Amino acid sequence: MSVVIPRDWRGVRNRYQSSPDRVRSYFSEIPSLLENYSWEVSIAYAFLRLEQAHNYCLYAGVRRLHRAEATVASRFVDKHHLTRKGFQRLFKNVFGEALPAILVELIKDAEKVRDKVIHGKSSTASDHRKALISLLEYAIGLNKYIMDRAGFSPFVTDRRGLTGRGEALDRSTTSWLMRGLGFNNKQDEEKERA
Repeated sequence: MSVVIPRDWRGVRNRYQSSPDRVRSYFSEIPSLLENYSWEVSIAYAFLRLEQAHNYCLYAGVRRLHRAEATVASRFVDKHHLTRKGFQRLFKNVFGEALPAILVELIKDAEKVRDKVIHGKSSTASDHRKALISLLEYAIGLNKYIMDRAGFSPFVTDRRGLTGRGEALDRSTTSWLMRGLGFNNKQDEEKERA
């Protein structure tokens, strides 16, 4: 998917402002950061929020689709070292299908710029604008995709009512479920090695 790159920070702000309410609320600091700080600060913030959404996406997916017990599911997601490829693998395991290629391509472009920024490599203002626009488009697309399939949005600030009143699995079964889905709990691994 090709994204239109705005000519300045105002174009990024305008795209942000035309995003759905949930995405705007989730990335609420973007307008202020764009106006008052360097591009690097906006990119760091946006990718922090992206990683938080990815973790929530997996947590909410196992809770909603697999009825995992909340405390155990949260512990496994928190302790799991999540990489980009690892997110895609776990996403497929949790949701039963791969992350759509169009979303993968959108975020790949943005991640390349993020890597340059975070590792102190040179990048242009155009690269920064493209990364932020791609990330916003990705968030909008992933929210829609997950809502259509699982009934929740990962890029959302209000996380109430995720599972309803249905009964969750017991803790032991949830632990086995999480391992079966591909999550590893570093704390458990350390106990096993001792």
